[in-house]
Amino acid sequence: MRDKYIELIREYIKAKPEYKSTLNEIKADVLTVGATEEEFDEAIKQMTGADTSKLILEDQEEKIEEEPLIAPSSKAAQLAAHAKHHIVAKKKHLSITALIIIGLVIIVGLSGRGVPKITINTSSIKIPITADGAVPLVYANSKAVDPNKIFTEKTKVTPLKVSGKSKKEILGFFPYWMLPKADDVNLATLTSISLFGLEVDGKGNIVTTGSNDDTTGGWGMWKDPKLDDFIAKAKDQNINVYLTLKCFDSSNIESIALSDTAQKNLIDNAMYLVNSKDLKGINLDFEYVGSPTQKVVDGFTKFVTSLNIEMKRQIPDSVLTIDTYLVSGSEQDIFDIPAIAKNSDAFVIMGYDMHTPSGEAGPVAAMGGDTNVVTYVDNYLKQTSASKLILAVPYYGYDWPQTEATPSADMVKILPYAEIADQSQNLQLSWDDTSQTPYFTYKDDSGAPRIVHFDNVRSLG
Repeated sequence: MRDKYIELIREYIKAKPEYKSTLNEIKADVLTVGATEEEFDEAIKQMTGADTSKLILEDQEEKIEEEPLIAPSSKAAQLAAHAKHHIVAKKKHLSITALIIIGLVIIVGLSGRGVPKITINTSSIKIPITADGAVPLVYANSKAVDPNKIFTEKTKVTPLKVSGKSKKEILGFFPYWMLPKADDVNLATLTSISLFGLEVDGKGNIVTTGSNDDTTGGWGMWKDPKLDDFIAKAKDQNINVYLTLKCFDSSNIESIALSDTAQKNLIDNAMYLVNSKDLKGINLDFEYVGSPTQKVVDGFTKFVTSLNIEMKRQIPDSVLTIDTYLVSGSEQDIFDIPAIAKNSDAFVIMGYDMHTPSGEAGPVAAMGGDTNVVTYVDNYLKQTSASKLILAVPYYGYDWPQTEATPSADMVKILPYAEIADQSQNLQLSWDDTSQTPYFTYKDDSGAPRIVHFDNVRSLG
């Protein structure tokens, strides 16, 4: 059992003097946010010394006594009263859920600063984590990599000798689909890692249910005990762990930018989540597509500023990073670079996907040519300092058919670097002098020609 969860449950129950009459609801709430039945039982036992099942039985008996009698003369009246009772019960349950999620804010001291201190804040009751349905997603790189293929390389390669930690930030992203292979991930060269990611809706809620894994995968990772082991492994290596909050639906981003209520809700959620696992920071991956109004741009900047202020208030040395497009340094979009630079710690520039499965074959991250990383980063440097920039680079490639000028996305495969290295060991690699990136061609099992563009040690260097 986890002592932190038990202490949280006890503190929550202490804040509710009437807890004996709502014990069933409280139990459902703490299970919803990741506690176990054993931890709930232990918290009750520590507080009262009583058997939990007995207390719940008393709770049920009290509810039976309080249940209003319905006259049997009208079947319709009975059904209406029954329906009304369940609607009220549902609202009551959601309010309690809100209280435990929003109210139990863990203020955790950093390493060497003493015992964690837990405070209760019940000033606002809302429903921060709900299930409003599926939110359409578009990944920054639009296809998830098969984690089983990331560790498949069988050939011997020259290892990169790395000693000690970098003096500069080296941030890695840990996507939810990698959790089954968490034990195989080498963290040695990183200074920080961000857990990718929890989806946000337009009201500032965390999306916990949806029609497919795209909307729920991050939430599933968040609740999995294996994630706690991974976080502990990273912290043991003095690696800062962040949480990525993502939103790829433009209408939802607009709703957040234009609503103070949604912003407050999201900030409350973000701080609860970060504190609950004692993380070091937040990474925002809000990918707006289109031309936002100035009001939306200003509203998003306001949200980032408010989040940063609250993060620094609760965790003074916390880190807030914002994922941005390559073009954001030169084109008007939702990111006001100079304003956000003053109210965050770094931009993570998504320096990849210049060619994707939805278009023609070409370099994933070109360093030269008409569209290239160097020019776009230079545009950032005209608006903020180099210390505010982290360049995100691709450790993957795309495999296109050469028989189609513009192949459909389902004809293009995404390949992790290990698979590319294994697949190309007996092939001749080519080098594009303009883009400064490698590629190779081959024929598939049917004899059809294909081309793979990717990045390797030379191009990333």
